[in-house]
Amino acid sequence: MISRIQHLITFSFIILTFFFPLRGESIWVKYGNQVFRGVGDAKAIALSEAEVASATGPLAILWNPARLYVESPRSLIYAHQERFAGAVTFDILGVDLKERPTSKWSLVVIREAVQGIPRTTDALLYETGSLDDPTERVLSSNVTFFNQSQWAGMVGFATQRNDWQLGGNAKVLMHQLGEYSGWGMGFDFGATRNFSPNNVFGVSVRDVTTSWIVWDSGTVERIAPEVRVGDAHSVILQNVPVRINVMATAVMSLGGKTRNDDFAIGNIGTHFRAGAEIVYGENLRVRLGRNPLSGYSMGLGLGFDFGHIDYAFVPSPLGTVLGSSHYVSLNLKLDALSSLQSRLGR
Repeated sequence: MISRIQHLITFSFIILTFFFPLRGESIWVKYGNQVFRGVGDAKAIALSEAEVASATGPLAILWNPARLYVESPRSLIYAHQERFAGAVTFDILGVDLKERPTSKWSLVVIREAVQGIPRTTDALLYETGSLDDPTERVLSSNVTFFNQSQWAGMVGFATQRNDWQLGGNAKVLMHQLGEYSGWGMGFDFGATRNFSPNNVFGVSVRDVTTSWIVWDSGTVERIAPEVRVGDAHSVILQNVPVRINVMATAVMSLGGKTRNDDFAIGNIGTHFRAGAEIVYGENLRVRLGRNPLSGYSMGLGLGFDFGHIDYAFVPSPLGTVLGSSHYVSLNLKLDALSSLQSRLGR
């Protein structure tokens, strides 16, 4: 079964990536596939998504699919996000699939929704066609509203090759924007290596062949690759049950520079993300992260026999009044669920 899935992904990779997007007018966009960005469990968000070398669990494929090949309990994760004072909501579900002798697999489903977006294009007083005209005004009585929703699915796998862990995933997207709809597909690749028992190096490439979204209007949006390079290190303190995990990631966008970049290499925009986690006795985790969009992020994690519960807070993006964002996630160990099911069945 797994072999058939691998062959299907390879076939889809070749046909859909190189031939289907040739239909219609093709344009390059910087902010396409946003449903895959800034999304994840509360643990990763609290660490400002600096997890290219440290992510674990089924949602690891969001940052580096190679991290699926980490020795950790198989789990089921549900995460909910309320961004920008609740204006944008996300729901994420991830599950580790049955392990194979030489590979590990996971499945992730994402839903994003924005309700009541004002449409002002049909409410212009002078019908100049643009709010950039200083003489134009909006008639509030003529403003209408529409909704946006996105559904996305990802299947990822990882395997071991010598000293390296290698992974990849395929992702699909269905996007509804008012009366318009589109769908797309893309692929990610990642690799990690342990240079010491407490140190991991990771690299991943999102949208490795360029991803695309085909709209029913005939327009094809293309998304350029994004490269992430990072390192994670753990320090275990002596005589106290405390471990400190630190991580850093450099994000390089081949699609061009943005205003959130820390610097640019030619036309390649680059920014840094960093995170630190203090773990006390495996049951209490305090997290802090740095990112260029909001400045910082923070969160807490509580561990239990059945898994853990996590929370993250991200302030309003710098220079805006969009509002703060809150994230909560529940991670359940599948073995614990199976044990509970067996006990209930007696």
